Amino acid sequence: MKLYIKLLFILCVCSVFVGCSKDDEQTERSGFVISLDEATVDVASRATPKELGKPLDVNFSIKVVNTATGSSVYDGAFTKLIPVNAGSYELTASYGEDVELEFDTPYYIGKVTAEHQKNVNTPVSIPCRVGNALLSVVFENASAFNQLYKKYGLRVDVGESSKTIGGDETAKSLYFKAGSDVKIYFDATKKDNSPYSVDLTAGLASVLPFKAADHAVVKLTTSAFGLKIEKIEVEKVTVSETIPVEWLPKPKVSGFEDITYVETDDAPQNAVIDYTASLPIQDMELTLNMQDEQYSVYNKTYTLSTLTSNDRANLGKLGIELPEVGVAKTGTINLQNLIGTMQTNAGATVDNTFSLRVKANNRWSDETAAAKTYKVEVVKPEFSVKVDERNCWSREFTVDEVSITSGNAERLKENLVYQYYNGSEWVDCADRNNTKGRLQQFASRAEDISTKQYKVRALYRGAISSNEVTATLETPAQLPNSDMEEWQSVKLGRTSIFGGRADFYDFLPYKSGESDIWWATKNERSRDYSVSRIKITSAPCVSYTDDPSIVHGGNKSAFIYTSGHGGTYASTIDIIYPEGAFAGSLFIGKYKWSDNTEQLNPGHAFSKRPTSLVFWYKYIPKNTDSFKVYAELKNGNDIIASGTYIPAAISSETEWVKIELPLVYVDTPNVATDIFVQFLSTEKTSFVASDFDKKKKVSFPNMPNWEVHMGSRLYIDDISLVYDK
Repeated sequence: MKLYIKLLFILCVCSVFVGCSKDDEQTERSGFVISLDEATVDVASRATPKELGKPLDVNFSIKVVNTATGSSVYDGAFTKLIPVNAGSYELTASYGEDVELEFDTPYYIGKVTAEHQKNVNTPVSIPCRVGNALLSVVFENASAFNQLYKKYGLRVDVGESSKTIGGDETAKSLYFKAGSDVKIYFDATKKDNSPYSVDLTAGLASVLPFKAADHAVVKLTTSAFGLKIEKIEVEKVTVSETIPVEWLPKPKVSGFEDITYVETDDAPQNAVIDYTASLPIQDMELTLNMQDEQYSVYNKTYTLSTLTSNDRANLGKLGIELPEVGVAKTGTINLQNLIGTMQTNAGATVDNTFSLRVKANNRWSDETAAAKTYKVEVVKPEFSVKVDERNCWSREFTVDEVSITSGNAERLKENLVYQYYNGSEWVDCADRNNTKGRLQQFASRAEDISTKQYKVRALYRGAISSNEVTATLETPAQLPNSDMEEWQSVKLGRTSIFGGRADFYDFLPYKSGESDIWWATKNERSRDYSVSRIKITSAPCVSYTDDPSIVHGGNKSAFIYTSGHGGTYASTIDIIYPEGAFAGSLFIGKYKWSDNTEQLNPGHAFSKRPTSLVFWYKYIPKNTDSFKVYAELKNGNDIIASGTYIPAAISSETEWVKIELPLVYVDTPNVATDIFVQFLSTEKTSFVASDFDKKKKVSFPNMPNWEVHMGSRLYIDDISLVYDK
């Protein structure tokens, strides 16, 4: 196999002339008036400045430096008039970037020194030319290359950069800095997939170094006779006309890197695709491929030159506006608003892709028709819920405010519902007025709600759910012996001879054998004495009555009276010591009287939170009096709810009266650990003798015809806890 190389070297020198014009308004400083003439030139090459086109005057940068001081008086974009003071200046016009090695990137530069007179606009011509060099390749017998190789091309190395002009890319040229050390290689893959490479750098020896505006065309041929450098031909062509208008680079398209967008999040600010051309846009291809189900109907390639009014309207619905043909040279495809409304498919991640090709000065931004794709991955927002046990009551529960890990909280909450699973379906949480929210209230009585545990979640736009947690309702419970039917009589002994040797008893508000004791009395105190155990000093201040003419419900009611005896005072039949008197009390807790001191431990373990205490009472005051009822719930040492009932002063015996005592909770109540309820025969804490009936005749169960110093009497029955929350 033989390889022939012919090197065609073309020198392209180009100039730009700058004219002048008089400004209508003369300022204090005159200056240089800038204009750009246009002409054409024939340069036979591919992807040369001719094909790439001349930059328009507005694309040039102008720099003006005072030669005396070295200071820059102007350094910026092209403008027609540059005011300067009188003096000598160096003017530089430039366009593009002098890259190390890149496809289709001509660089233009020119300098001139000019004198400027005061109050006179000075015309200046700046000769400009291509400031870098370029290299092209021609595979003259392409069919022979295609028979021998699966893939081939000319690799060009400059410094640290390396690029290859492939066999199917001969319309391109590689630009590099003038004076660069250039190496070229023929790289190929043979039909049997073995690599093949030939260093052709030696063929450039006679034309190095490359100067500005030099264009080298490497012509390659191949045959079956082997590899050989046949000869090198060098041509230099000088062109002195102005920069042709056709010398325009291909349009450029640039955009964002792949975006991961969280549904509901704020729209990304960088979601734009920019396009730039030196001449007005001739055509454009925008391809949409969106998996988002709400927008997939718009998927297609939209071609600007054949765009229908319906296509333009559909793009408008997406917030995308395309230019008119032949009008704009630059523009932006703004996807920000579109992306800000994108959704996952019911929480499943979706990919939405966009690609854009732009055509201007007869060139596409992507000449291989493989436009860059910009991807937007849409993922679901992440949010979670919790249910605090403190917010779970007997008839309702409240879900904690949703916690949002990713996504826009405000937008997410606008279309968010809280739900619970009722055993067959998910139901939106709502109060008893059917107002939806985080509160779920049940219509049934607490005692009628059989299901206590519910799965709970938050659901966004009916498709994306949070984690699932459990809400557990409290199970209502009543106080033991709340109907006051369970009592036991415990014989304690006999009175003294002065008391008639009568048996006396204690009355306990719980059944015999009970180990978990709830109710207690202060009977130990009422039976205490210092002289003799007589009936008065053996009387209980709390017991029960089974008199059917008195009881409210069932067969028994609690009987509580204010005691005018006890507490080690030497009470006798005829003597009352008011300082030893006290209110009879039935309460939840424990009680002990010892050494004239009482130890009262209020409360019992209890984990429910009722909303009120209901009881029935019958009151027989001594003179005018009022009884007192107090209830409280605690969490540890902290009171979380309480209620007190003291009726208006009562002066005569009442019938049975029903009272519902509300339990008022603190603002953020914890769960309950203890409950305390106390019934007091009087609200008084100090007494006088007239507060009592001396040696009042009374009959207790098993203790008939007893004598006591009795104050106000209170009957209590049918206690219940109400659960309305």
